[in-house]
Amino acid sequence: MVEIIAQQAEPEKSLSSMDRRQRARAHLARVWHILNEPRRWISIWFLAYAILGAISSGILPILLPLMIVAISHHLSWVAYVMGGFNLGLLSSPLWGFLADDRKWHLPVFFSGFIVLMLALGLMPFLPGLLPWSLLSLAAGAGTSAVATVASLFIVEFDPKNHWEARLGWLQTFNGAGQVGGLLLAGIFVANFKLGLLCSALALIPALWLGAKGLPSAAKRVDWTAEIGRQMRRDLDWRLLANFGRPELLGGGLLRFSHHLSLQGGKHFMEVLHTRFGRFLLSWFAVAFGVAAFFAYFPVAMQKAYNVAPALTSSVYAITAAFALILYSVGGQLSGKYGAGRVYRWSLLGRLLGFGLLLVVFFTPIPKTFVALLGFVLIMAVWPLQSISGTTLTARLTPFSQGAAMGLFNASGAVATVLGTFLGGPLVQFIGYPALSAMAMAGIILGWLSGHGLQAETVPPELKTSAGTA
Repeated sequence: MVEIIAQQAEPEKSLSSMDRRQRARAHLARVWHILNEPRRWISIWFLAYAILGAISSGILPILLPLMIVAISHHLSWVAYVMGGFNLGLLSSPLWGFLADDRKWHLPVFFSGFIVLMLALGLMPFLPGLLPWSLLSLAAGAGTSAVATVASLFIVEFDPKNHWEARLGWLQTFNGAGQVGGLLLAGIFVANFKLGLLCSALALIPALWLGAKGLPSAAKRVDWTAEIGRQMRRDLDWRLLANFGRPELLGGGLLRFSHHLSLQGGKHFMEVLHTRFGRFLLSWFAVAFGVAAFFAYFPVAMQKAYNVAPALTSSVYAITAAFALILYSVGGQLSGKYGAGRVYRWSLLGRLLGFGLLLVVFFTPIPKTFVALLGFVLIMAVWPLQSISGTTLTARLTPFSQGAAMGLFNASGAVATVLGTFLGGPLVQFIGYPALSAMAMAGIILGWLSGHGLQAETVPPELKTSAGTA
């Protein structure tokens, strides 16, 4: 009887074991599929863009201000040199024109790397306000050229339904590069010349990766698509907003540098009295207010708050890495509570952060800890501001999304350049408290202008039309 029971139980036991093995194999297959999913969207030349992010968004924002003050002893020079870099980034429409109309995609892409390499290599050997400003301008233009054409490569050579995923991964590579560059900047703060020279040399493998990994069709001359017009007409900015993107200095000009054009300028008068016009005013005010701080922050953290540059860059790197996760969170919050609310919440977070940086000048509280807390808060809420701002642009525009993005990015870019240049005289005559005070004034104005931008009972003013792009 026992043998019969054992014989009857054995097939069930064997079958159960086989079922477990099959389930385990299916589970491993699913895991393997998930791990391999990014391979659909990633190309080897994305590594070149990661190197660009490490240098332009990681190393330069830390090393340049520190080097300028250490060598020249002129605080105001930081604003002019960093302003030159931001001004160079505004050259994006020129590179877009050369790529779209002249079909010079490859020359612009590789020339950008070469110009940036030469500028970084010459900076340590040509001290002085004018040489530094001109080289910084060239570095910004080179960065803008690479970033502009990098996005166009995807839009030109990939199917339309792949654009958002590919662009999202491209910018994520750039963000990972930024984190690595910030960590390296903490090492190079002891030797500015070595840091800039190593950055220049790092662009050599970037050239090789670009040449090796670009789409084969990019190496032919038979360009037929009107890339810029196609992108402005067809790209779904609301969907793209759900993908993480690094931002130069926590809110700068590389968000969509291929679309810093003024194509929407002809519509400017149309939006002055609309909710979209109020949002543009709000975005301009905030970008203008914080620009000076982000030009000076490595020096200000060291001189005013007793935070070592290596610690500043390390904290920035950790915060930037954590912030990559918050981009998806920002998209979810915007969908749940409305982009208008999330936008104003992000401004309140930044207002609190700059308030902490300002209050230490007037109260006997520990400067270093409070300053680091404020700095982390300022950087951590940027993804919420970025995602909600992009979403508001797409939802509030009374004309095409592409033209609206042109106005949106142009307003922030121009405000950043103007605010950076203004920071020089303010710091020179008032001191470091002026940086936080200027930021708070801009944020308060932006918060007031951003009231009632997207009430849930009001349908979005969205008219997406290919003919109006």
